[in-house]
Amino acid sequence: MRCRCFLFSTIFLLIAGSTTFARESASPASDSSESWKIANFIIFAVGLGWMMARYAPRFFNARSADIQKAIKDATGLKMDADLRYSEIDRKIAALAEEITRLRNQNAVQMEQIHENILRETEQEIQHIHENAAAEMEALRGEAVQRARRRTARRSLSLAEQRLEDLLADSEPDFLFHEFLKTLHRGVN
Repeated sequence: MRCRCFLFSTIFLLIAGSTTFARESASPASDSSESWKIANFIIFAVGLGWMMARYAPRFFNARSADIQKAIKDATGLKMDADLRYSEIDRKIAALAEEITRLRNQNAVQMEQIHENILRETEQEIQHIHENAAAEMEALRGEAVQRARRRTARRSLSLAEQRLEDLLADSEPDFLFHEFLKTLHRGVN
């Protein structure tokens, strides 16, 4: 389409220019030259007007459509930006409440953690007390057994020493008779 327009314009200008050049070279001061100039100008003006009337509306309509499309796109972008802006404003307005909610939630969680730690610590202390009591009981039992063994050893040692003293002072027959009396009393 543009090629035809350009070709038509070029042919028109060549024809108009050649006739003007031919008339000027023949007689520069003649009246017919003036009439050809006016005729050429009128032809040129009519051709230019016809081309503008034919192609200008399409050009301006296309340009107008491009501008309208750009305006619609810009309006859509502005609406999106306004929507995002209002969403950001809403979030910022709710931000103080959200921070307060998060702080309260965090305080509750910290209190729960604190209670759990206290409970676990109390359980550990109770466990330590139970272990310490069991160890003390075991040590006390061991000390009692040691004391009993020591007492038994000392008792045996003392009995042995008394027997030795008794045997040294008396005769062995006396001991034998005493032993028999003790056995006889135990049977009855």
